[in-house]
Formats: sequence, structure tokens, C-alpha cells
Amino acid sequence: MSIFTPLQGLIGGSLIGLSAANLLLFNGDILGASGIISQILLQPRKTLHDPSLLWKTVFIASFLLTTQIFMGNSAVSSPLMQLPPLVSPLGYTIGGLLVGFGTKLGNGCTSGHGICGLARLSKRSFVAVASFMATAFTTSFLMTGPLLSQSEFLRSGQAPAFESSAGYAFTGLAILAAFLHSRANSGKEVTEPTQSNYNRKILPSMVSGALFATGLFKSGMVFPAKIFGFLNLSGISDGSFDPTLITVMGGGVFISFLSYQMVQGHNFVKSHNTINCPLAMNEVCDQTGKFCVPKNTTIDCQLILGSAVFGIGWGIAGLCPGPAIFHAATGSTLAIYRWWPSFWVGSYLAQSLKEKAAAQKLEFIE
Repeated sequence: MSIFTPLQGLIGGSLIGLSAANLLLFNGDILGASGIISQILLQPRKTLHDPSLLWKTVFIASFLLTTQIFMGNSAVSSPLMQLPPLVSPLGYTIGGLLVGFGTKLGNGCTSGHGICGLARLSKRSFVAVASFMATAFTTSFLMTGPLLSQSEFLRSGQAPAFESSAGYAFTGLAILAAFLHSRANSGKEVTEPTQSNYNRKILPSMVSGALFATGLFKSGMVFPAKIFGFLNLSGISDGSFDPTLITVMGGGVFISFLSYQMVQGHNFVKSHNTINCPLAMNEVCDQTGKFCVPKNTTIDCQLILGSAVFGIGWGIAGLCPGPAIFHAATGSTLAIYRWWPSFWVGSYLAQSLKEKAAAQKLEFIE
């Protein structure tokens, strides 16, 4: 039986799009959940000592706190959290590893490529989305059909466990990191306009973090059953297919697209009523006040392979970085002790691979 919720999907997707639009218009930054969290996990010392990255720790802290206060209990007690297929501990481990590796190698996930990238009509993002959707659909098909018996170790008959104390600890750690980040940068020797711009990013980042968490919950994308219902195309014939994600992406991309029409140089519809400096920045608008929109247009094997690996991991565990952060706030033991450590390992391996490839390319050029 389908659990299609189009209105909730559209509302939730619009909130996600609003989160992305708010970050873009006020901060000049992109809502890419995998990029934000991998920066913090892979380079914690550099992140906490770089005032330009303060908005990222604030965003994550706001996301987790909003989840913890307003939605955590509702998500845990929802019947959707118990619907099959349920992922095994090993499934979470493999899924997290592949998602971490894929998103780092392909530079994005469902938010960075799917919401922001499609909204600015990025060819790279269109290819990335096509790639991870194709492998996610294929993974779901194989696990529910030809490879059903061989993939049983990725599924579980036990309902997921939640430890509120673990969720509190995860959220508290993020809030502490944001606080220490702000304190560590208070004495930095930077010009007053530059420091002012960094500080002006704090409030918009808090708002976007809260909107993103709310949008994911409202849309139902924090429930793996909703993702599996969408990826299982064979469900079209028996009525169990759940196209809610289409409405989520539609609402998110539309709102995000509208925000790009207000940014000079990125507007598809030509207009003189555009801005060339983020709204939260001061009038100086130096290099810290520019829009940090990706300009890479290269479609290469790294993009396609990374996105494809991400799609496989997404199809196995039903989690991408945004919902996985939400699950950590609720105290999901599988997310905290399985998915996230594996995500870190996968991200680290992909980062090492990219650095090695870049070094070899440089040596070849020299």
C-alpha cells in the first residue's frame, strides 16, 4: 500500500528550498548537507579556527537543536519509522561508507546537487542527479528482486533503537563546537568589515538550519520507508510505489530557483532587479561578501562515479546526510554508532583519493 503524501511533500520541499534560498540570498552560501558536515568531520581543527566557516557549525547546531526540541519525539514514535524494509546494522555501516565516499568524490548529494544544483540549471548537477538516481533505483530493484536472498544481510527484522541520551550528547557536542568556534575566532586579526560579515552570517545560518530540519521532517524524508517506497519502481504495478520525493524535489527546486533569479550573474530570467552582494553582508562587500556559488562546469568520471556510489549507499540504507543528521539528533543508535562513523571513513578515503589524483596530475603537468 502506498504512503504517498503529496501535500506534505510539497510543503516540506518548499521549506527545504526556503532554507537554501535563505542561505544563498543572505549569506551567499550553498545548502549542501554533505559538504557542510564533511568539512567539519574531516577538518575539525581547521574548521574551528577559520572564522569564514563559523556559519557551518552554527547551521548544524541549529538543525540538531530544532530537531531535538520540536520533532525528535514525534519522529521516533511515528509508525513510519517502523515500516519495513528495516535496515540491518551492517546495512547502515555499508550505506554510510558508500554515501560518505560518493558525496565527497562527487561533491554533493540530494541537497547540493538535487536542490541547489538543479535550481541554478547546473549541467554537473543534472548529470549527478541522473547518476545517483539510476544507481539507487538499480540497487533497490536488485535487492527486492534478483538479489533478494543474497542481500538479506542488509535488512533486519528488528525495529530501530533510540537512546535519548545519545541524541542529547550528539546535539550538545554540536552546540559546544559552534560556541567554541565563535570564541576561537573572536580574537582573530581580521579587518572589522570582514569580521562583521562573518558574524552577520550567524542568524541566517540558524534560520536555515531550522528550516532544513523542519522541511525534512514535514516532507517525510527522514523516514527510510518513504525513500524505499520511492526507489522501488516495481511498486508501481501493485500500488506500493511512493512518489512523494518528486513533490519534495519539485517544491525545493522551485523555491531555490526563484532565489537564483535575484542574484546577479545567476539569474536565468534577465532582470535589472538583482543583487551582487548577499543581503546580510555590510556595504563593503569585499571577497567575504561574495556569492560562493560553484562555477565548475566539468563533467568527468569523478563526478559520475562519486554520484553513482552515493546512489548505491542511499539505496541500501535509505539515508543521505541531511536525514542522517536528523536521525542522530533523535538518538538513533544505528545512525550514531554505525552510519556516521562509516560516513567519516568513506569521506576520508574519497578525500585522500582526490588529493592523490590532484598531486599526480600536477606532477604530470610539471
